[in-house]
Parts: sequence; structure tokens; C-alpha cells
Amino acid sequence: MSRTSKILLSLMAVITLIQTVWFVSSEMFIPYLTDFFESMRTTNSRLTEVVAIVFGVIVALFALVMLIIALSSRTSEKDLKLQGGRGKLTIPKKSMEQIVDKSIAENHQVGNIQTKVRVRGNDRIQAQVSVEDISDGNYDVNAKEIQETVQDSIQRHLGMKSHVNVQIIPRKQSSKSLKVI
Repeated sequence: MSRTSKILLSLMAVITLIQTVWFVSSEMFIPYLTDFFESMRTTNSRLTEVVAIVFGVIVALFALVMLIIALSSRTSEKDLKLQGGRGKLTIPKKSMEQIVDKSIAENHQVGNIQTKVRVRGNDRIQAQVSVEDISDGNYDVNAKEIQETVQDSIQRHLGMKSHVNVQIIPRKQSSKSLKVI
């Protein structure tokens, strides 16, 4: 989370807490707080009204912005949910990643395969693959072949289109110990 977001959320939390304590202390007796807010209301009634209106407007605007963000932002699915004539099928994200890892390991000379899969709606999957190339060959060609392998595997096993990004790390530049599946 960015620093600006943290500051805004913290400010809204403080304003909301003050407003809540103010409201509760005006309705029921809380030692010290009720006396404080009552004395503030009697001595500076105009200032109290302005502060109440400003706090109310700030909280209302914040709530409206949060509602708009919640309604307009895309939802990200962790699991793939398919529905057919025979019922519903849910495929966990981890299983999709294992399918991709296994297809890469069977068809290419690579190690330390790391896959991240995201479900984009019901008709598209995005995969990010990071591998270490053992062969030290032509990395562009190997990346293209791995990309095609992953796309074919996802199409064959899940029947969906996919967008695949492949990152090949040369074995010489890797700091990890080699793990081959």
C-alpha cells in the first residue's frame, strides 16, 4: 500500500473514531468525554456545528469513493470455476500452476520452475513463468517454445485461452541451487 493511501486511511480512521466517540458521548454518559463535548458545545456552538458538518461531509465523501471503487473494480478469482451440463467444477489456482509446471518440466531442459497463474474472468488465464535454462542456448527461442507449451497445456487441460509471460534466467546468473522436477 502506498504512503498516501496509508495516510488517508489513517486520517479517516481517526476522524471516524472521534465522530463515533462524540456521537456516543452525546447519547449516553461517559465520564470525562461527555463533560468535554458538552462544554465544547456550550462555549463554541458555531464552531461545534462547523466541525460536525465538516467531519460528516468528509466521512460521507470517503464512503462514497469507497463504494464507487468497490463497484467498479475488477474482482480477481483465485480458483477457476467452470459450469457445464453435469454440474460445477472448481479448479484451485495451485492445481493450475502444477499443470503448467509439469508440462514445462516434461518438454524442456529447465529447472527452478516458478509459475503464477491468475484467472481473468471465465474465459482467460494469465500465467507468469520464471525458469532457469540448463542448456544455455538461445533464450528467445526457448522462451517462445515454453510459452507455446504452456498455452497448449492450458488449452488441452482447461479448454481456455491464455496469455503467458516467460522469464528465462541463465544458469550462470542464478543464485539459487538447481531444482529440477
